[in-house]
Amino acid sequence: MAELPTTYKGIPLIKHRSPHTLTKTPTDPIPIAIIGGTGLSSLPSPPFHPIAQIPPFPTPWGLPSSGIAILRYDPASAFPRPSSNPSNTSSPTPTSKPTTIAFLARHGTSHSLAPHEIPNRANVAALKKLGVKVAVGFSAVGSLREEVKPRDFCVVGGVVDWTKGVRPWTFFENGVVGHVSMAEPYDRVLSKAVYDAISPPGVLEGEGVTVHNGNTVICIEGPQFSTTSESLLYRSLPTSPPISIINMSAVPECKLFREAEIGYALVCMSTDYDSWHATNEGVSVEMVLGHMVANGGNARRAVEAILAAVGGGAEGVVEEVGKRWKGGSRGGVLGLGKEKGGGGGEAVERLRWLFGDEWVDGGK
Repeated sequence: MAELPTTYKGIPLIKHRSPHTLTKTPTDPIPIAIIGGTGLSSLPSPPFHPIAQIPPFPTPWGLPSSGIAILRYDPASAFPRPSSNPSNTSSPTPTSKPTTIAFLARHGTSHSLAPHEIPNRANVAALKKLGVKVAVGFSAVGSLREEVKPRDFCVVGGVVDWTKGVRPWTFFENGVVGHVSMAEPYDRVLSKAVYDAISPPGVLEGEGVTVHNGNTVICIEGPQFSTTSESLLYRSLPTSPPISIINMSAVPECKLFREAEIGYALVCMSTDYDSWHATNEGVSVEMVLGHMVANGGNARRAVEAILAAVGGGAEGVVEEVGKRWKGGSRGGVLGLGKEKGGGGGEAVERLRWLFGDEWVDGGK
């Protein structure tokens, strides 16, 4: 097989003038990104046709978790789609044209990064540099509620941060202070489009597989699974809606996408009942891996359905969400007026790399 190009639309990402500078910015932005989590480290061809494989490139916050695959989703090659269930012939309605997306593996292509080791700032910054407006993440989770069965999918609505504060969680620091609202950590319009795309019967395979909506996820530090006492505590916390799923990677990813003005939705795939459930003795890797295989296949089906809903000839959602968050962080940022070389100067230049001159200089 011939090697894929390492540039896309004139982005020579290997050659750079400094560790924080690309020689050229995208001439044709890639508005949609998919973040692959545990169980989704790649997307198959067909129907996801490789255009380029961009190696990890330097950002002011280091290298991203993996190279970024630039893929073209071609709905024509997805129909008819093979199914392990002969009676299931359901497929999402194809879009009018192919959709170009960016795909990044959160834990690395060989799953070599623990949750606390994920370079979240570099991941988000790299996607922002490619012109991404909306991103949909996939993540394995444990269930804290009986109704969320292993192999069920959840479109997340809220998050509780139970991490230990050791993960870098903001772009605004070292002389630049930024405050953004996290009341709704996931974009409402994008999340609804995602739920509407993957919830119809037949989109996901498996008897009894259900897609839940608006779940609250609690993000713990990991990499260890919860103790039984912790699991019972999380179930008892008085959130609305109640915490129903648990994972180790939702934070700070959602916070950084919000700061970067990228609309974000999170799809979670249940693999176990954590440690609270009376029918098991806690979580094991073997248990998780067994359900992960089935979830991985359904995650790929979900990506197809999502792109059929928001890509190709249906970019209205992407444009609406992108417009909603454009400039959304700028009003809450202080300290950008400092002279280069003074206090906060390096921080200002990092933000200039991320957002551009117009954003930094006051949105003129």
